[in-house]
Amino acid sequence: MHVRPVAGRVAGSRPQRGGHAWRGMLRGLPASLLLLLLLLLSVPAAWGVTSAPDGSLKRVAALISGGAPQLAIRMIDRQQPSPRHVSQWMVWERERYAAYAAERNWNAITRRATHLPAGIPDDFLQWVMVQAAEAGLSAHDGADARFFLRRLLWRERGTPAALARWRRMVIRSYLVDGDLADAATAVARYQKEYHANSDSWNTLRGTILLREGHNRTALSVLAGVRTYEGRLLLLLAGLRSGDYEPATVLTRALYLARVTRDRPNLNRQAWVLAANAAALSGSIPQHLSALEHALDFPSDADADDPLFRVDADDLWSAYEQAGSHIGNRLRLLVGDDRAWFARAVTYGRDYPPYERALYGFLSIHAATAKTRALAQEQLADSLFAEHDGRVVQALFSRSSRFPSLALVPPGVRYRLVNQAIADGNIIFAGRLMRSIKAPPPGDKADDWALRRARVLVYAGDFRDSLALLSGLLDRNQPPSDGFVRHYLQVIFELQAAGANRAAGDLLKSLFPLVRNPEIRRQILFWRADSDKTRGKFTRAAELYLRSAFFSGASADDMWGQTARYNAADALAKAGLTSDARSVYQRLLGSTRNPQRRVAIERRMQQLWLLKSRASTQ
Repeated sequence: MHVRPVAGRVAGSRPQRGGHAWRGMLRGLPASLLLLLLLLLSVPAAWGVTSAPDGSLKRVAALISGGAPQLAIRMIDRQQPSPRHVSQWMVWERERYAAYAAERNWNAITRRATHLPAGIPDDFLQWVMVQAAEAGLSAHDGADARFFLRRLLWRERGTPAALARWRRMVIRSYLVDGDLADAATAVARYQKEYHANSDSWNTLRGTILLREGHNRTALSVLAGVRTYEGRLLLLLAGLRSGDYEPATVLTRALYLARVTRDRPNLNRQAWVLAANAAALSGSIPQHLSALEHALDFPSDADADDPLFRVDADDLWSAYEQAGSHIGNRLRLLVGDDRAWFARAVTYGRDYPPYERALYGFLSIHAATAKTRALAQEQLADSLFAEHDGRVVQALFSRSSRFPSLALVPPGVRYRLVNQAIADGNIIFAGRLMRSIKAPPPGDKADDWALRRARVLVYAGDFRDSLALLSGLLDRNQPPSDGFVRHYLQVIFELQAAGANRAAGDLLKSLFPLVRNPEIRRQILFWRADSDKTRGKFTRAAELYLRSAFFSGASADDMWGQTARYNAADALAKAGLTSDARSVYQRLLGSTRNPQRRVAIERRMQQLWLLKSRASTQ
């Protein structure tokens, strides 16, 4: 793999792998060469060679906790020992499952658990089955969870506490599938056998009773539960049964919303409960505010929760009803949009929910499409000022009122793009970018096109990105240096994504349009990178050397040295070892840095050994 030129370092000075390649080279070598090779290998630090990975999992754990589980999995793939070394393999395997869980890749866990190597200890096998069952529950696949739970229960090798836990998980799996009858039967059997009365057990029983509509029975079962989850269910049971006043439930739900801020799923449930209680108590501002908070969660939040369910259409309906109520109270006439807008502005500072209610009503009932779009933009602005962009995203991308993003006002889409990129939600940003053609006000068309192309690369939409990038080169006037540098950044993203052929073609088309010699020199290098990655070693070597000596440049500067080193590496890979040694030899003559000289000498020795081996065969 090549290394981009970096000041103060020659590309290629990173360690090379030993392994089977070296063992193959040793066979048949004369004793003198073997002695030389042993001497070379005895001083790895001086040659820039590092030892094999030490197997420490601290880096992996840091990556997982730091929010990079995919990178952690790549590291595990490279370093995890063979299952033959079972004790070490198991330590790494636990971290693998942690990484999968961190990225919510439940299917990866269940797939891994169904293809275990033979000979692993029973306690580790049990741990894996539990992880897979939990993954099935998290993926809302009760049947998948029961597949692993049955294996655990049939073995009957767990402790009494473990066996009880697995049976409770079976009950949860029935709930996940919506199979209330089997869940109730399993609950009755469990209660008869264990006489359970813990908070977690009563919470599970209360959940099933609420799902079945037995609200007063649930209220009785949940009466003594002190966990936040149990208290939320208790309030819901009281609200549904009519035993608790809506105002009382609202007050307690708002308290639970404050104390569960660090527990997203419970926090969402608290806001949904508050919204329901506020609606029954007739509090318009608290109803709207609670619904907005309930939608202020990532799109993968458990919005399908059957007891605490809310969606974007609920908020649109609430805006519409509240706006109609406020309009009637103020005697505003439907169709007199100017008066509605004026009144919404007066609410903006002191009563934002009322402001949004009026904008929400106008978003649906304003007289013209232009006025409706303006109201939608004003509604989005008000929400952005008070909440994260997730509420706006839900309203305009997960509602039946907007079956296509193309129907969302451009001003809203521009802001959603910025929010999605800031949140790292590249898939959604890509969807938005595909729906936007014109740049936002104040942005240049070319700059906007480059931004769209870059986001589309990240979203995996190479075709549309390439179409944009190709179109930007179809011009008569030479591009500015600033534009070219931004253009090259998108090319680098294409290369990083593996689209080296497309990147190379674009660089080839860009080269004759550029007038700046320094940038032209760089383009030759990046073209060589794409060719080298694709295995086009001879062409890559030529381009690297052209870059090194371009336009009379000193090939002894850092850029030139790096380009020449990469050229020699490409020549060696093409089998042109004499040319490669010649380039290395000339590079050695102009390099004074000791570390760089060691790296070059090492590569020359490798080529020499290869040549010697070939001559003895």
